[in-house]
Amino acid sequence: RSFLNKIAPNIPEEAPILSVSKGIETSSLYLMTDILKQTCGTERSYAFLSGPSFAREMAMNLATAVVIASDDTQLANDLCQLLSSSTFRCFTSKDVIGVEVG
Repeated sequence: RSFLNKIAPNIPEEAPILSVSKGIETSSLYLMTDILKQTCGTERSYAFLSGPSFAREMAMNLATAVVIASDDTQLANDLCQLLSSSTFRCFTSKDVIGVEVG
């Protein structure tokens, strides 16, 4: 949260954010969805990426699949198209909470 508070003023208001962090903040029990909206605003679009994916397997060009979840379907589709390759496959979901804690 402290990092986001420091960088938030430098993120253009119209820029969407792709989060690759998941879990629950221990002090507040908030998910990243909540923390991002509190620190970076509620007017932008957010997406959340989750694996399973392992850096070693990706470095070895082994097939990897991830999910990008967002309330903004167009953003999720655009990110999947941008990030996908022959060995890195993205799928979309609207289940942001499931992706964040799953």
